[in-house]
Amino acid sequence: MPNRLLLALSALLAAILCPALAASAAPRAERDPLPAATPASVGLSAERLDALSRHFEDEVARGNASGYVLLVARHGKLVYARPIGKRDLEKDLPMTLDTRFRLASMTKPVTSVAVLMLYEEGRLLLDDPVSRYLPEFAHPRVYTGTDADGNLQTEPARREITIRDLLTHSAGLGYGPGFDRGHPLAKAYGAASFAPGTLADRVQAIAKVPLYFHPGEGWRYSLAHDVLGRLVEVVSGQSFPDFLQARLFTPLGMTHTAFAIDAADVPTLATMYTHGGAETGLKRSEAAWLGDPTDRTRVPSGGGGLISTAGDYLRFAQMLLNGGSFGGRQYLSPVTVGLMTSNQVPVDALQKYFGADSVGLGYGLGVGVEVDTRRAPQADCPGDFSWGGVFDTHWLASPRTGLVAVLLRQLDPTGNKSEPRTDYEFRNLLFASVTSPAGGSKLVCMDTP
Repeated sequence: MPNRLLLALSALLAAILCPALAASAAPRAERDPLPAATPASVGLSAERLDALSRHFEDEVARGNASGYVLLVARHGKLVYARPIGKRDLEKDLPMTLDTRFRLASMTKPVTSVAVLMLYEEGRLLLDDPVSRYLPEFAHPRVYTGTDADGNLQTEPARREITIRDLLTHSAGLGYGPGFDRGHPLAKAYGAASFAPGTLADRVQAIAKVPLYFHPGEGWRYSLAHDVLGRLVEVVSGQSFPDFLQARLFTPLGMTHTAFAIDAADVPTLATMYTHGGAETGLKRSEAAWLGDPTDRTRVPSGGGGLISTAGDYLRFAQMLLNGGSFGGRQYLSPVTVGLMTSNQVPVDALQKYFGADSVGLGYGLGVGVEVDTRRAPQADCPGDFSWGGVFDTHWLASPRTGLVAVLLRQLDPTGNKSEPRTDYEFRNLLFASVTSPAGGSKLVCMDTP
């Protein structure tokens, strides 16, 4: 997710493992989510990886963050695992490799994989109208303006919303005041995003709000993945959490990933902090919208509701980089992963919406895709894919280099004293650690002119 989202959402929201892991260490799901190796054995510099972690240690020392968990893998081997700082400053509890984090929009790629699993089974087509499965979306209407009394004016949409539109944020849906400041639809989408009841109830509320544009004729970050979570329920006949547990989390060994956690695990959840200003520094976030992490009746948001660990997510990301396979099991076809991680929108769509920090970034089916490295504001290779979260949670998968990395912290964007640069710093320092190309050939991380 572009850094600009960290500020935009604020209006809506009002012990230590050695850096160089021994190659002979036996992998365990909690500690070593992948087989371990030394950085040098996979063409990475241990010294430069240490510089990466020192950068974020300095962020903690300056009071800009309470702590992070950083994992780096290459060619399917975990080579760097570093908890940094504290998960709870007041209780003096350190970050650990099994610390849990609210993933925010890092949930979206998981939801997309669930939809694509059903697509591979022939249970839906990407260009099916979503109203075939969710009738509340039949005959959508598009906002055209307001009358003299401030009432919304609409017209019939030129066509139905498709599943592909939802996966690519091209449906015309919105998110709320954090992203749609000053727009007459903002309040309605904000209310729909927190509609009480079940996931079905929330999606019913979303479907009642007019679209920002005709389906397929624009790009707008939106509640589409909440709708996709409900689509999974209807098509599969399972609740969304049960589908993810059975089809992804259990077989992938993602043992610490769910929409809610047990009360006994609350101490392992990283505390959410916000910047309180120059005088108070970091302070615990008291935002009511964070909710109770143990509440299993909360709506399972496919757009931002998962709680997980860095190790669990590393396994998920590695599965995608492997072309949909992990541990001898095929979750998606490499062809489907290629479709998911190929740009599906106009090359300037995200730049027009988010601004300069999204130059060079396209969007596939639930992930951002690097399409123009000559103009990108951070180090990347063509085809790299990722999508971060508003709480400053990040990951990336880089097919050309074989790198997979995860960096997690918990920062409520409300009250940020400056726009976080975490994603830029993470990528630049990570790619600087590469000392040899992948597969013995020349490594070229630049688009062909």
